[in-house]
Amino acid sequence: MKFHYFLLVCLAVLVLSQGSTITNQIFDNREMLLAFVVNRHGERAPDSDELSLSNEQERLKNLTYIEGSEGLTNAGKRRGYQIGKFIKQRYGCQGSKLLSNIYFQDEIAVRSTDKERTKMTAQMAMAAVYPPKLEQQWDEGLGKVWQPVPYTAVPLSEDYLRYYSNCQRFKELMEIAKKTSLYQEFAPFSDLFPKLLKETGRNFTENPLLFQALFDLFRSQVALGLDVPEWANPILARLGEASRLAYRLYFKTDEMKKIGGGVILNDFITAANDIVAGKKINKRFRMYSAHDFNIGSVMEVTRISRSEQTVPEYGSLFALELYRTISNGEFSVLVSSKHQVGT
Repeated sequence: MKFHYFLLVCLAVLVLSQGSTITNQIFDNREMLLAFVVNRHGERAPDSDELSLSNEQERLKNLTYIEGSEGLTNAGKRRGYQIGKFIKQRYGCQGSKLLSNIYFQDEIAVRSTDKERTKMTAQMAMAAVYPPKLEQQWDEGLGKVWQPVPYTAVPLSEDYLRYYSNCQRFKELMEIAKKTSLYQEFAPFSDLFPKLLKETGRNFTENPLLFQALFDLFRSQVALGLDVPEWANPILARLGEASRLAYRLYFKTDEMKKIGGGVILNDFITAANDIVAGKKINKRFRMYSAHDFNIGSVMEVTRISRSEQTVPEYGSLFALELYRTISNGEFSVLVSSKHQVGT
């Protein structure tokens, strides 16, 4: 049987939402053979587009002068470390045993977008996954607590993980989605447009994706210890819903879902097919340190989402896992998700 069909059947019926506590129940009669984990980076400073919506730009810049625009904050570093602790707990020797206690280069592949926040998140996660055992301790100080683990990143302009800015076809589809959404999804929010123009200086009717940028700005502000602007408090719930709808525009059509998540899903299917065929493959654990759009696109292309998903929080994860049942040798695929590690 072709695994492509088998995968779709499994994804349709075997969906697991895994919380912070890992039990051995799903591992008792199953051996995990492959895992692809997509995570969102930790908390970050606002980016330039978000700052353009704020009337406290200088204050925000002063608060994040060390991190810089979009940089990972100390809270984000802690979040990255929690991602690693979750990975070690689930995929290490106390969980599925897919990863060893020490770093073996043929067991794991780490892929990051070429952004400081995702690369730093990957580094923090690996520090938690592989605290060096005696045989890998390379120094009496730092070498006893940190094991370097390599990651791969390609230029942003060439990265399929940045499909929303690199794929011309996707950008064409997004322009159509934005235009139609003003008369569909965002019609109930038309009364907010004049107020948002006044408070931010930006015309949200030209780009409804600004709703997500604005809400991300508020997330960053709160994480930095600042309050949401007073003018936004009465409409904050509506802004949150508009932000979710803006995020959903990235998955408005099946073609957009395929462009966004198809590469990762295809790589998973290819690796799973090889395993089912009895071929030896290395790097059976693959981590993608990426963004909310990447988690969403893989969730959407696999069609396992039970309802319209919300924007993934900082430090959220989504994983595709291949298992073999020990008693009868049958293969199955489970989905593991975590809304936000460390909470």
